[in-house]
Amino acid sequence: MGRIRLLYLLTVCLVASGWVGLAAQDRYRLQPGDILTVTVLGEPDLTGELLVDPDGFIRLPLVGSLLVAGFTLDDVQSKLSSELSKYLRQPRVSVALKQMGPLSRRVYVLGEVKTPGAFLLPLGGQPTLLDAIGLAGGLTDRADTSRIRLIRSNGQSQTLDLRATLSPVGVGPGLVGIGPGDLIWVPKAFITVTAIGAVAKGGLIQISSGGSLLEAISAAGGVTDPAAIVKVFRGGVEVLRSSWTEVAQEGFPGFPIQEGDTVLVVGQQALGITLAGSVREPGVYDLGGNPTLLTALSRGGPLDLQTPLKVRLLRAGHQVVEVVWDPTAPTPIAELSTPLRSGDLVLVEPFLIRATLVGPVSKPGTHFLRSGATLLDLLAKGENIGVSADLSSATLVRKEQSRQVDLLKILWEGELDANEEVHDGDVLIIPTARKVWVVGAVNRPGSFDYLPNMTAVDAIATAGGPVSAEVADLSAVQISSGTSVRTVNLEQAFRGGPPPIEPIRPGDVIVVPERAKAYVYGGVLKPGAVRVEKGSTVLTILSQAGGPVPDARLDESFLVRVIGDKPVLLRLDLDRALKRGDLSQAPQVLAGDVLFIPTRRRTDPGRIIGLGASVATALFYLSRIGQ
Repeated sequence: MGRIRLLYLLTVCLVASGWVGLAAQDRYRLQPGDILTVTVLGEPDLTGELLVDPDGFIRLPLVGSLLVAGFTLDDVQSKLSSELSKYLRQPRVSVALKQMGPLSRRVYVLGEVKTPGAFLLPLGGQPTLLDAIGLAGGLTDRADTSRIRLIRSNGQSQTLDLRATLSPVGVGPGLVGIGPGDLIWVPKAFITVTAIGAVAKGGLIQISSGGSLLEAISAAGGVTDPAAIVKVFRGGVEVLRSSWTEVAQEGFPGFPIQEGDTVLVVGQQALGITLAGSVREPGVYDLGGNPTLLTALSRGGPLDLQTPLKVRLLRAGHQVVEVVWDPTAPTPIAELSTPLRSGDLVLVEPFLIRATLVGPVSKPGTHFLRSGATLLDLLAKGENIGVSADLSSATLVRKEQSRQVDLLKILWEGELDANEEVHDGDVLIIPTARKVWVVGAVNRPGSFDYLPNMTAVDAIATAGGPVSAEVADLSAVQISSGTSVRTVNLEQAFRGGPPPIEPIRPGDVIVVPERAKAYVYGGVLKPGAVRVEKGSTVLTILSQAGGPVPDARLDESFLVRVIGDKPVLLRLDLDRALKRGDLSQAPQVLAGDVLFIPTRRRTDPGRIIGLGASVATALFYLSRIGQ
């Protein structure tokens, strides 16, 4: 009666409280998809509605791109006033939130609510914890109102007792404000386990969430054989074996029982097959004759044949066989014909589990997975992963406990041991990344904290700047945002010129490439790598290599170029190109080309041998380039 009365009072609070009328716009931080109304007094061209784009920016004449995601309306108004003051005298600017974007208003309510899932917070006012539970249809009669978890979008979490909401002290936990991206987890007040064997009332029993082994045995009416052995199975694996005498002792540690556990009490005189799990009549059966798995399943009551199931045969604590019962596949006759022995345990488990994926993915929400699915299987259910997803700081919520998991190591570093199996009811939360990555020809490549208004120039400077103007090609910097890549020219910004406005967002990867290089070997003053720029020819790189030595054979030069993984040799007469201006002998150079100039004149037979030696030498240098 106390629980029913509490649920009734909470429902009354949900109806009576409505949406608390707090003027929350000054606290709200803008998100992509929001629509702003910007008014600049006396400037109709600067007045109108602006959409916060997926990058978190708005675009306004005179101002250009301005990062607003993560800032309050007052912040944006101040920033706009500051930028416009460069062009207008004392601009009078006002900014209002016309509409929040759908993703900005999403909150997740999971666990023991009537319709768990993702919900859109209404516009205006400050929604509360009770409001969000109301959106999910209210609490079920199994909800534990004393241990509700509130996990903020920034990863911080707290446990709240809704019973305190109704206390006469004033505003309680139920009126705590919530915001976009928050997750509310309502745990069960009790769990369901199976207790079979030498107990007074075997079958499915319910105990309080976090209850102990003794509590489960007590709920089953107690042990009928003082000499019995107590076993606990979890997920088909024996996790405890002890005599009832030891379990009943005062000093026995309280063994916690979890949802779906099977408590098997084996009496000294008990013989037969134990059937547990997703069957109508769990218990110990003396099947007689030559029983098989199919015999045991038939005796235990009809299964839900429309749902895939996993049947495990355990013998002496070890799994003997595992059978998948899938209505869409042929019946596994051979496996179901496995003979049973007295003392065997047949455990039937649902083959499909439900797990929830939360965060910047295309399809967040609760998904059905086959038993044995892993974290990456759940991640795949979300289909496309947003560019702002911080896979290295994901959170796994399991049975009201949460811990951090690094999905990035699983994906990119192949740490498959960390790709653990997903359990029924798990919640995987992927936060929004707040870092950018700078790689390539910079002094300190790596990841760096994203800062408001950060540009590509800021990020490269944070990474220690380019290695040098000779090495880093700042004219072709690449900025990767998810599946899109853009190339920008930042050369002037690092030569003292005005930095271009190249905004970046969390999760972006900035690549500073090295300048293109070609290689000159043989009869030149400074053999080695030289820079290749647009329009560079063989004569250009010859000059960069210091020019030919006195005995250089310019008329027998070779240009080696790799085409389709195969080296192609082009014979050149650079003497003719220099003296007669024949540019057909001085083609344009591409990155990776090798120019080789021999140095000795030979007689005709010797020239043939020299030609082969020159080619071999050029190929040798070409093979050394990638080392």
